[in-house]
Amino acid sequence: MKNTLHIILHDFRRLTSSVVAIVILMGLCIVPCLYAWFNILSNWDPYEAEATGRIPVAVYSEDEGAEMLGLYINVGEKITEALKANDSIGWVFTESREETLEGTRSGKYYAALVIPADFSDSIMSFTTGELRHPEIEYYENVKKNAIAPKITGKAKTALQQEVDAAFVETLGEYIADGAAVAEAAGLEPGQMFGDLGQRMNSLDSMLEESILMLQTVSDLSVAADQLLKASQVLIGGSQDTLTAGQKMLTAGEQAMPQAEDNRPVTAAVQNEAAAITRMLQSLNDELADLGSDADLVHNFTDSKLDFRLEQVREMNSSAVDTADRLNTLGLTGLAGHFMDLSDRLDRIDDKLAGISNADEMAWTDVQATLTGLTEDITQAEAITARIEKEAEGDLDRKVNQILTETGNSIAQLRDALTQIYGDLGSLNTTLRGTEQALQNLSGGLDQTILTAASLQQGLRSLSAIFENLAGSARFRDINHLTTSSAEEIARNLASPINMETEVIYPIGNYGSAMAPFYTVLAQWVGALLATVLISAKVRSREELGEVKLRERFFGRYRLYLFVGLAQALIVSLGDLLYVGIQCEHPVKFVLAACMNGIAFTMINYALKFALDNIGLALGVIVLVLQVAGAGGTFPVEVLPAEFRALYPFMPFRYAMDAMRECVAGAYGNTWLRCMAVLLVFTAASVVIGLLLYRPAQRLNRLISESMSSSDLLHE
Repeated sequence: MKNTLHIILHDFRRLTSSVVAIVILMGLCIVPCLYAWFNILSNWDPYEAEATGRIPVAVYSEDEGAEMLGLYINVGEKITEALKANDSIGWVFTESREETLEGTRSGKYYAALVIPADFSDSIMSFTTGELRHPEIEYYENVKKNAIAPKITGKAKTALQQEVDAAFVETLGEYIADGAAVAEAAGLEPGQMFGDLGQRMNSLDSMLEESILMLQTVSDLSVAADQLLKASQVLIGGSQDTLTAGQKMLTAGEQAMPQAEDNRPVTAAVQNEAAAITRMLQSLNDELADLGSDADLVHNFTDSKLDFRLEQVREMNSSAVDTADRLNTLGLTGLAGHFMDLSDRLDRIDDKLAGISNADEMAWTDVQATLTGLTEDITQAEAITARIEKEAEGDLDRKVNQILTETGNSIAQLRDALTQIYGDLGSLNTTLRGTEQALQNLSGGLDQTILTAASLQQGLRSLSAIFENLAGSARFRDINHLTTSSAEEIARNLASPINMETEVIYPIGNYGSAMAPFYTVLAQWVGALLATVLISAKVRSREELGEVKLRERFFGRYRLYLFVGLAQALIVSLGDLLYVGIQCEHPVKFVLAACMNGIAFTMINYALKFALDNIGLALGVIVLVLQVAGAGGTFPVEVLPAEFRALYPFMPFRYAMDAMRECVAGAYGNTWLRCMAVLLVFTAASVVIGLLLYRPAQRLNRLISESMSSSDLLHE
């Protein structure tokens, strides 16, 4: 211990007696700190708009626009106008394609965006049925800077957002404009379907009168003798009757919708099945979350069971109503599926009601009920899936078949009336062949009556469908969407979901986030420079007598320790007071820097003390490995497997983690754990330095002699 103190005092006297030594020592304490401060300041806010707004990116639009429904639109102009208000990138709006590309190649611009001439036409192609994928040309000069492409990637993101906004804004305007035109013309969608239903009812009444008149004519044909006696009077009356019938059929035919335009029935059935499916999936997910936790089951019965029972019963009632309507249309297959679904919903209702008394039931009974519920829900979802699959292929076909048959019936009825009219005209001209004419008339009237009855049934079915659609809640929702403003529609389409982000351990700027890495790196470099400039050997002196190994080791280390602590205090206090980094725990930050200084100087000193020049080389190698693989810049998870394997044994890891706890906020005992690990590294370095010293002496001497003989390398 006495010799250790003598070594310390001797080193201090020699340092204070040499101006050069003092200057070198001051340089060791200050220069590494400058490295940390300058790097932190240069990385203060590299990804914020104030910095990225100085990165020039060229923009040129060749978009010629497009015309749709008499309106001219140019999405390219909307994008460039929006980018002019976007300050996240230094947008430069060029005058030609050649200028844009040449500026990017020369390095004047880091990247360039060119909007092609057919961009508007392509982006609105969905309205014509010819879907084309719009493309924007993006050019990037990667050679100019390695990091710049990562920053200019924000340009692509910003452009994509502007394209999306322009698209949905245009779509919203068309929806709103279409609704406004319809409203100005007095065509309210819900009222239109209601009017169609009423017109179908009116046509039904007209057909009823026609059938009665035709039945009268048929009855008259039976009395051939009476017809012959009053032929002139009857023929005139029949002609007037047939003329009125033709007018009514013409009006009915004009009021008939086209078969291929009828698709609301399919949408109604599929939407009904989809709504029930969503409810079942939500209920199934909620039951799955209960698991085997009795507390969760009791909470469910107390707070959510009544709501779920009401949902199931509403969906059950809706399924029964839909089945009745489909039976009316003759769609018995789909109606049967909805009745099966209703039965399954009844079972779900019963079992949900059963678990309301979970407090009074045995736990095994509650679990059995929940298992049965899950099975019933799965079977109900299978039924809704079958309904959605069959609806598209079956429902449209049958509804269109009804419309087609109705139209054919009207046409047949008109042909039949024309034929009858011709027959009556011939009878008025001549009574020849009266008996045969009466037979033809009777047969034609019977066929006409059957056709009219079929047409009447089809009209009644269509009337029920349109009236149901006009009053449905889903149709009202669609109608509300079309009557909203263009801005509201665009806003809802562009951002249908809001995501609330909560930052854990927020750091105000990138420089503060990088401060632990650059501070730790500067401290290691400072410790490494100390081993290069300060000799680890203690030369024998007569006043010391025999000096033990540990006395030499700890005696000279005191100088390294002084340098390491001085570097730690200067760099940490400079980070806080000069650079002004964010720091939640400044005292712990300074203590962590001091612990880093102790550990780093001991590691490098022990290597130099035991292995001499080999130790210096190892210190450099350890530095390089830690810079690349300690997770200072990139997450360690993205590094190669070799670095991930060495990561737990790198002092940088624990030194940076301790400082990060101080910068962003502490979690548990992480700071103390990191400090303890650094102490372990320090103790292990002491053991390594003392144990390797004597075995390595021969190797160190051979290397020193070899370096001296070269006359090129410093010994």
